[in-house]
Amino acid sequence: MLTTNYISSHAKVMHASSLADGIVKSFVAVKDLTMVTATTLYGLLGSILSGKGMPAGVSMSGPIGVIQSGADIVAASSSSSRGSTAAVVSAMAMFASTISINLAVVNSLPLPALDGGQLVFVLIEAVLRRKIDQ
Repeated sequence: MLTTNYISSHAKVMHASSLADGIVKSFVAVKDLTMVTATTLYGLLGSILSGKGMPAGVSMSGPIGVIQSGADIVAASSSSSRGSTAAVVSAMAMFASTISINLAVVNSLPLPALDGGQLVFVLIEAVLRRKIDQ
């Protein structure tokens, strides 16, 4: 999904002039990251479901791959910022937020076992104005 280069280049220390400015900057950053994650995930799923398979250069990994990506991000951010603690912490926070947002996007897919599947049932019940027998 998001490569080490993406996170390293977008993980920068932001300074807010006030609490309200910090909240606005946080919401904008989360919105941007959510849009990139959702667009990438839905594009990947569309490609797989249409029979095209995995796009070139895209790979998926499990927990060990996630740990390796985290280590790569810390190494890249510490070498590119000459060991600045703020840059490393910022990159780690960006990586953690990326994983959290990715989980939220995947969890919202309309599959029965996920929260998105439950949301589909709630919406159908709201439209029909009656409970669906399960």
